[in-house]
Amino acid sequence: MTTDKKKKKKKRKFYSYYVTVSNDPNVSARNHRMSGGSQIFWKVVVAILAIVITGFIAYVNYNGTVILSREEAFKSKISELEETNAHLTADNAALTEKINILSETVNQKVEAEAEAEEKSVPNGFPLSVAADFEEKDEELRLDGQTVKRPMLVFKASDGAYVVAAGDGIVTLAAQERTYGYEIQVDHGNGYVTSYRTNTEPKVKEGDEVSRGMVLFEVDSDNDDLAEVAYQILQEGEYINPTDLLEING
Repeated sequence: MTTDKKKKKKKRKFYSYYVTVSNDPNVSARNHRMSGGSQIFWKVVVAILAIVITGFIAYVNYNGTVILSREEAFKSKISELEETNAHLTADNAALTEKINILSETVNQKVEAEAEAEEKSVPNGFPLSVAADFEEKDEELRLDGQTVKRPMLVFKASDGAYVVAAGDGIVTLAAQERTYGYEIQVDHGNGYVTSYRTNTEPKVKEGDEVSRGMVLFEVDSDNDDLAEVAYQILQEGEYINPTDLLEING
């Protein structure tokens, strides 16, 4: 039996040659040889680098897109907030104006109420002219007891006027036994004033009167001075009229 010797085939190796040339005339050109394996290696490296670079560029572009999208969203949100702030500022200005108007109205109302309350206090002089007066106690018999009520009795000349000492409502305008006629004014704050003289009243029950308004015109007989009796009740109790006149001037 004949044994054939098989010739082993040698793998062919492929090489690439590269020549590097320098600009320096004193340096000669150099040949570089690169095997097929090295070429594959560097191709893989280049491919990987290309993939990495491409991925990096894609990542940067994606991030850039995301950032731009977020910036647009932020800008849109900022625009909305600015618009909302503008509306709120306008609303705040309108509310401030309303508050100022309301505050001014309330202040005016408070001032008007304070002024009305002050005018309702019967501290005015009950005659239109200066007149002499004396303090007296009016004595009455009530339930078997003698009751004293402080009063002022003015001596008024003919043509003088008995006037309201403060704002209020007439609750009594009628005849009475001692002086002839009586007017009572309820001032709405616990005070009631009583005016009595010999002439008919110029007002009637239910009339609203203001401080200084005429209640009677004094009519003296035979040039004698007419008497005008003046009393003040506070919460149903008679008080000395001079006390209120002194306190309030």
